[in-house]
Amino acid sequence: MKLTDQHIEQLYKFTRQHYVEHYDVQTELVDHLANDIEQIWKKKPTLTFKQARDKSFKKFGVFGFMDVVEEKQKQLGKKYRKVLWKYVKEWFKLPKTIFTTSIFLLFYYFMQVSVGIYVVGFSLFTLAVLDLYFVTKLKKEFNKRTRKNNKKWMLEDYIFNVASFGGAMVASNLPQLFNHIEKNPSHVGALLISLVLTLTIIYSYITLVVIPKKAEKLLEEHYPEYRLVNPTAI
Repeated sequence: MKLTDQHIEQLYKFTRQHYVEHYDVQTELVDHLANDIEQIWKKKPTLTFKQARDKSFKKFGVFGFMDVVEEKQKQLGKKYRKVLWKYVKEWFKLPKTIFTTSIFLLFYYFMQVSVGIYVVGFSLFTLAVLDLYFVTKLKKEFNKRTRKNNKKWMLEDYIFNVASFGGAMVASNLPQLFNHIEKNPSHVGALLISLVLTLTIIYSYITLVVIPKKAEKLLEEHYPEYRLVNPTAI
């Protein structure tokens, strides 16, 4: 006995009902369930589709599809970090390393002058505001993509929603470091702050601008079927 297209659609609905929201993970689970159901029918052909489906689902254990989802999250998280690291390394190679070094030295210079802390503080505030703007923009774009294509891909979720408030996070932690350095002034402290700020700017730019702009290319490279099921993807 073979599964029909209607059965396959029911399996997709079944995965969604069990809190699997990403289309790529749904597809992987549907393929597994479909193959297993057909094997079950070979041994017990009198079972209904629902009975065979439930029998197959029980093999996932008490947590259902959760373990599969978590494993995919780990895989895609590793994939995203690999992409991120690829673009970060570019900022430490010519010609971009010149700009990176200039940012670092500029911050280091201001850490040596009396008004430097205000300049750095204003820079952090500006960065935090820009982070907020781009995060909000990416969230809107992600929601638009989801409504248009009626599908969510886990890597796409990482690209548009994982990007964090790098500037805001650093801004919230630096006051303590500033206070410590004021009480214990040293070149090491100034170097550390300059390095953190430089890396924060690079991180924010890559996660909020560079990677989202390359979303289509990254998704098509990772999912061969992406363009087929998203012919009108943005």
